[in-house]
Amino acid sequence: MTIAWLQLVGGSRWTTAGSAFSGAAEARARTALQRIEAEVLASYDGACWLAQQGYERVALHLEYRSDAKGRPGRSIRAIGRLLNPNYSVAWPELETASVDEMREHLHPIVLDALAFVGERTNLGKLPKAGEAEDLETVPLIPLIDDPMPYDEEPGDSCVITRDFPPGTEESQVPGLLRQYDKDLQDVLSDEALDNILDIETSSSGVRWVIRVAPDEE
Repeated sequence: MTIAWLQLVGGSRWTTAGSAFSGAAEARARTALQRIEAEVLASYDGACWLAQQGYERVALHLEYRSDAKGRPGRSIRAIGRLLNPNYSVAWPELETASVDEMREHLHPIVLDALAFVGERTNLGKLPKAGEAEDLETVPLIPLIDDPMPYDEEPGDSCVITRDFPPGTEESQVPGLLRQYDKDLQDVLSDEALDNILDIETSSSGVRWVIRVAPDEE
């Protein structure tokens, strides 16, 4: 079974005045992040890098800010096999930037955020593709045992589970995971897809942990 080692998501920093950027700007940023994600996945051996400490995936969340007031957020949490860093990006020009301009601007920021992950977790430098053969790995961290995992407090997340059909063979699992992922994208909103915290797999199925967005006043 293979799970992409990197997931990039992003969203505005919410203030009392509302969202920092328009929905159209965030939609363009989502497209730019999808391109960056594909480039980074192809250019770096992130799976081997994470496996040094039993992790399986990095879900990097970029927080878009319209100004640089206050200390920019830099945090990282571990949820089972998942590393969940949050990284602030102060860039007012995001509102009017094209997808290509966003990709060019955000690509080095994503690499900087991954360097931050390496420093905070002692994983070291993210190796380029073909340069990870000397890294030592440990067994993956066991899947979360909590039947209803959450982000920061009980009730702030929901769980979607799909079981494999009876008699599923190991060779069929990758295809099922791809199909289940496509099905999920068909039924969830873009906002919900951006709030997927973790994907867990087992011999019998897969489940997604999704942060429930708080109600805005």
